[in-house]
Amino acid sequence: MSLESSVEAVIPLESNPDVFTEFGHKLGLSPLLQFCDIYSLTEPDLISFLPRPIEAVILLFPITEDYETLKDNEETLNPTNPDVVWMKQIVKNACGLYALLHILLNIPDGYIARQSTIALFKESLNENPDYVQLVQSIANSMCDSFGKQGQTTAPPAGEDVELHFVCFIKRNGKVYELDGRRNGPILLNTEATSGDLLSDDTVASRVQQYMELTKGENSIRFSLMGLAPSME
Repeated sequence: MSLESSVEAVIPLESNPDVFTEFGHKLGLSPLLQFCDIYSLTEPDLISFLPRPIEAVILLFPITEDYETLKDNEETLNPTNPDVVWMKQIVKNACGLYALLHILLNIPDGYIARQSTIALFKESLNENPDYVQLVQSIANSMCDSFGKQGQTTAPPAGEDVELHFVCFIKRNGKVYELDGRRNGPILLNTEATSGDLLSDDTVASRVQQYMELTKGENSIRFSLMGLAPSME
């Protein structure tokens, strides 16, 4: 199957912890973990309410011309890194799905149910790194149903959307940004402090960098979620 023939569009996901949690559990994420809203990465009082450790962070932000310029300038920074699983986005409006898959494919195996969709996906990647058909299967079977969930009316699958999801993970003491619109994983910090993903200012600094590229109404179109221990 050629890359071009696999490209389709899906209904974009809402930045909603309940939606991402249910989707993640459907794919095989352990019920011990769930997504939660993150209202600040810098205010201690708001951070103190978060369940810890934070295993991953998902950021939704507006794509602007200034961001595209930054993205183009940074492409040479994208390494080929065997420490993380990264996939090029080939399904339109599926950036939320890719953020979720990037997290599920990179968190410790103990958080993934055996014989689940994501466990079999990861096993297939080890045997055959051609992930296109695997992603397409998940997008076709699940993405639109979860895209219709949430508190806002979902746009049509083919509509151009100006908001984009990326995720941040920590592996082997390094912090990465994983974005399917890039050419590879972005290594943000090679010597992160011990503790979870919010134990240093790596993610906060990166989010602040993106916020500084926005103007006017775009400056409030940011949303953050964290993958953390379930409170139930």
